[in-house]
Amino acid sequence: MYISTRLSFDDGPGPSTPELLNVLRAASCQATFFVLGHNLAQAMDVATQAIREGHVLGNHTYSHARSGTLSDAALSDEIERTDALLREAYRLADVPVPASIPLRLPYGLEPQDVRSDVLARLKRSHTGWTAILDDWCRPPPSPHALAQSMRQHIADGTSRGQDVLFCLHDSSRFAEARPATVEAVRLLLSDPGWQTGPLAIRRCTGQ
Repeated sequence: MYISTRLSFDDGPGPSTPELLNVLRAASCQATFFVLGHNLAQAMDVATQAIREGHVLGNHTYSHARSGTLSDAALSDEIERTDALLREAYRLADVPVPASIPLRLPYGLEPQDVRSDVLARLKRSHTGWTAILDDWCRPPPSPHALAQSMRQHIADGTSRGQDVLFCLHDSSRFAEARPATVEAVRLLLSDPGWQTGPLAIRRCTGQ
């Protein structure tokens, strides 16, 4: 049995994204970045770097509105507007656009979520997670606490025979820095167990 561990980051690009890319590069780890269109428009150079380094960029809408805040038409427009920016980022990176751009709605897709109808009309699937950590809080947990939570979730997934997909945050809708997240990921990926432990924690991919 082969269990995968995947990292994803929401709300970027932001001030911490370049350093996070450095950490991921040093560990030969690819991730998925669910970007906000508003932030992407201001940091296209960071996005193209991420693409060139093998990461996958996904759509996290343009403004990070809560469920029920936008009309269906406005939400569709935000998704399509962010898709257009993502296609431009791939063009600038000289990398083919994926056949299907991953999408994750802000705050996740909840039961009876009114946004489900929009996704159905757009024929888009939603990417969830197996664990979302509190790195978005003010203040966030310490890097060591975050890294330990990640290790525990990996261990739990291994015991259940389930793949792991983390939802972390490399920025916010206010373009905040996330130094605790960057350091927690560095601690996890520099852990000798990541390279020499069970197969369950050896794979780190964007898809």
